[in-house]
Amino acid sequence: MTDLKLGIDIDDLRLDPRRGFTRAAELGFRAVEVATVAGELAPANLTHSARRHLSRFVRALGLDFTALVGDMPARLRLTDPATNAEVVDRLRDVLILARDLRVPIVTTSVSALTHPGTGEPSSHAIDALRQIADDADRTGTIFALRPAGDSAERLARLLDDLNCPAVRICLDPAAMVMSGQDPGAVLTSAADQVVLSHLRDGTAGSSEHAGAETALGEGEVDLLGHLMLLDVGEYHGPHILRRRCGDRPEGDLQAAKEYVESLLGQE
Repeated sequence: MTDLKLGIDIDDLRLDPRRGFTRAAELGFRAVEVATVAGELAPANLTHSARRHLSRFVRALGLDFTALVGDMPARLRLTDPATNAEVVDRLRDVLILARDLRVPIVTTSVSALTHPGTGEPSSHAIDALRQIADDADRTGTIFALRPAGDSAERLARLLDDLNCPAVRICLDPAAMVMSGQDPGAVLTSAADQVVLSHLRDGTAGSSEHAGAETALGEGEVDLLGHLMLLDVGEYHGPHILRRRCGDRPEGDLQAAKEYVESLLGQE
């Protein structure tokens, strides 16, 4: 297995953005992503000059600016015709921001995008994703769905129906395990669609009762098996360590980095 490029989501450090980027570099991480839907780094709050400065600042720290996170409030869903137009509009702004920052990927967490009974992809989600794909094409970026509620088979069907190269997968194995899905099945059937890897752990759950996030190595994600499947699928991009819970995020992220490195003998 090749040397892994490990990174973090700046927001998990719970620091202001500038300090978060700096701290990521100090901790020895090599890649970063950051949320940009709201707050200081929201598109509306960054002038063209500020965007140029931010891009230079992150890269001067020696960091790979890997992705922008476009997670939407819970009320906004791709499957809801009453709200998905707002999702498309807000993601368009994030995709433009990614272009300006020279960040290649925008990723968004999604719940189930298929019918619970039939497995049919939601027509509303398909229509919205085609619009998002057009915006991604225009900005030269990739839009990466971060799935949780759909099985690998359903996810593959949705991507086949969509047939848009600008829409791919950001795979978070814990998100799938906690919702009762098998991340390994995604890598078996659609490894070539994965453009970004998140690494975290969690207990197994179901669509009715979600599992809980744990520190890396303490949950039910087969991390070594997951990394081996990614390697077989020729994924060579960054792995973003996540820690959304807990009261010592920096310590947990540093421990997660050391755990992955020891697991692979890369200390």
